[in-house]
Amino acid sequence: MPIRPEQFAILKRHLEQIYVPHLPKLLKPKSEAEDLSKNIDRSFAAFALDHICQLDPKRAAKAVVDDFDDYGIDAIYYHARTKTLYLVQAKLKDTSAFTQKEALAFTQGIRKLVNGDFSNFNQNILHRETQIRGYLDHCDHVEVVVAHTGEGIHVHAAKAMQELLADKAGGEARLRDAILDFDAARTVDGLHSVNAVEPVNCRIKLHNYGEATEPKIAYYGTVALSDLADLHKKHGKALYQKNIRTWLGHKTPVNEAIMGTLATKPGRFQYLNNGVTALCEEIAPKGGVKTEYREFELSGFSVINGAQTVASTATFVAENPDADISDANVMITLIKADAEGDFGKDVTRARNHQNDVKEIAFAALDEEQERIRRELQHLDIEYVYRVGETVTGYNPNRIMVAEAIQALALLELDPRYPVWMKRSLPDFQKTDGEPYKQIFSQSLSSIRLANAVSVYRYIREQVAASVRGCWYDERKAYKHSEYAMGFVFAKQFREVIGGNDLVQMQKLRSLGSAPYDKLRQHLWDIIQSISWPGPLAISKNQDRTLDVIRRLMARQYDVAIDATLKALRAKSVTGQPYQVDLFKYLASKAPQIKDVT
Repeated sequence: MPIRPEQFAILKRHLEQIYVPHLPKLLKPKSEAEDLSKNIDRSFAAFALDHICQLDPKRAAKAVVDDFDDYGIDAIYYHARTKTLYLVQAKLKDTSAFTQKEALAFTQGIRKLVNGDFSNFNQNILHRETQIRGYLDHCDHVEVVVAHTGEGIHVHAAKAMQELLADKAGGEARLRDAILDFDAARTVDGLHSVNAVEPVNCRIKLHNYGEATEPKIAYYGTVALSDLADLHKKHGKALYQKNIRTWLGHKTPVNEAIMGTLATKPGRFQYLNNGVTALCEEIAPKGGVKTEYREFELSGFSVINGAQTVASTATFVAENPDADISDANVMITLIKADAEGDFGKDVTRARNHQNDVKEIAFAALDEEQERIRRELQHLDIEYVYRVGETVTGYNPNRIMVAEAIQALALLELDPRYPVWMKRSLPDFQKTDGEPYKQIFSQSLSSIRLANAVSVYRYIREQVAASVRGCWYDERKAYKHSEYAMGFVFAKQFREVIGGNDLVQMQKLRSLGSAPYDKLRQHLWDIIQSISWPGPLAISKNQDRTLDVIRRLMARQYDVAIDATLKALRAKSVTGQPYQVDLFKYLASKAPQIKDVT
């Protein structure tokens, strides 16, 4: 499967920013635009090497030899620790497969290189001839890498590569028996890993511990709070990466009580606290004395319940350096489970349901949220989906998950969404609810989310200005119809929102002004034609709001006298909650506002 278009766009941006500056200069430069395009293509070989060998971008970029007369070899790198020589061909293509022609060029270059024939290679390779001959003398393995982002490796290309490996390029026994296929999936994994939170690996000592082996391995006992506070100090929010929320601050009643106990009765803490639960990818018991105590080496340690306890303790210690909490212990349960798996998620959800937790907090268990965060970080956009995540100051490039939900809901075709949003926004934040599942699917583009939020912010900005500039019923009409107006207006940005370039607010304000003013006037005309029961009541009544949205779409999109529209209005399908075909047709007729990226 090829890389998704928006991920391809993010990848190219990442390559340009991180690898291109360190590439060897082009041997035959052309125009600035052509050189940049070529260098982005060249840098994909460096990206592949970086993520295969765990290098750094600068070292990986210096391994690139891609230019004319490279015989299909785009990068050459010797990994000294494993004595492996990597020969890379990389093709940065959004959909096209790795072809037979490309494979044949690569196999020819490999045969020449491993047999010490450097004739007719380009200067990038010739300048490194002595170095490469040294690699060939010392290496134990030769790894052939095909990096690609398109449909895959064409069957004839795969055959050509296999023939090369089968005869060991004419006798080079150190060639691996199979190519290293760095495909679109590995490319996306590499892209996501750049902004991943580092896993927490640590040791802790449990006192009076017990264990369970079925259905999952688990250990339980007491741990010194000071040890957990030290982990917080060292790892920060990474300690709670798999939790549904991070620290909520010391001003909450629960956290104030935790710090109060530490100040006055630290020895009683374990009896007054519900305890801490952590998931661990690996748990390795180490030295100890029977069940009195034992140390455990933990990999992928994440606190999934008790973040307030640990973070509040760390805050108390930082604010009261002379306080003695050596007697303060807390019950802890260590469960060996993959936090991304169903069991880990079930444990996290169950261990938090007894607390006062907002529905949106469970978005932290949705791996799609973390994918979106990592991709948006490549675009310099801060995406916050975890309750309690620290945000400071105003940042126009910050998106909160609750805002994203509203923005994305307005892009959907279901005209009931504006009514439901007006009635109860928290219903849209239930991760097991149909609206959330519809909005946050695996196919959701992170760029689509960012663009939807930009359009939604513009709509809110314009509606707020309309409310400030009017009086009485007209003011109420705009105020209570914000979601209905947003639902209609967002459809006019369908193409740019779904594209692979970010919407620019300055352009949006310029080109969106006239269409919004038209929308505002249409809405007010429609509301005035309804003598009863008033803007607020209309906005919360599904039938009336759907009628307003239908009329608003027809006028805004200039299809009020469309014959097809008339036929669809008369059409009624048993079992449908609303006239699905009618609203689908109306949405398809929305004139598109472009040139805002």
